Amino acid sequence: MKKIVTFLFLISITGLVSTSCVSDNDYEIPTLRVPFFKEDFQSAVNNTNLDLAGWTNFAEQGTWLWRERTFSGNGYAEFSSFGSGSTNVVWLISPAIDLKGFAKPTFKASIAQHHLDVDSPNNSLEVLYSTDYDGTNVLTATWKTIDANVPDRSISWYEFLKTTAVLPAYDGSVYIAFKFRGSGTDQTLDGAFQVDDVILYNEN
Repeated sequence: MKKIVTFLFLISITGLVSTSCVSDNDYEIPTLRVPFFKEDFQSAVNNTNLDLAGWTNFAEQGTWLWRERTFSGNGYAEFSSFGSGSTNVVWLISPAIDLKGFAKPTFKASIAQHHLDVDSPNNSLEVLYSTDYDGTNVLTATWKTIDANVPDRSISWYEFLKTTAVLPAYDGSVYIAFKFRGSGTDQTLDGAFQVDDVILYNEN
């Protein structure tokens, strides 16, 4: 009787082993998306004008510029019109980013707002890109819109929303711009926007 039980046990184990086999494809590791550009603002010096290497910080209207901010060890870029005393149109533009060889260049960023009182183009953030910007003349370049997930006033203050957008393939360099509009004289238009974790990678 003991031999019969042992035999049946071995058969059952063999069945379990044979039915649990999987092909090599079932363990295939997904392709790792390695960024070819990344800015996480971790080198930010709190409450100073943003002057990271290669970045352009340009005031089209007003004199205030984008600022470097830190909170709980996290760095990010911010513009707030509060107290500026003028209308503000201010650009933060990335260094040149080479897209050569990337069939599906993909943009990612995180954006938050605070003290946004109204949803208005006069207090807003646009995310743009250019392939003909020369690194100096912001207003003569051609800028195209990136469909970014920019928070409106319904989103809680300081809640970062993530954006993912595929850019057109291009055999050259691209610049990414964050264009802020606001007012330091109209309290309904003095809300702020924050930008963090700007990344570009090739979507395979």
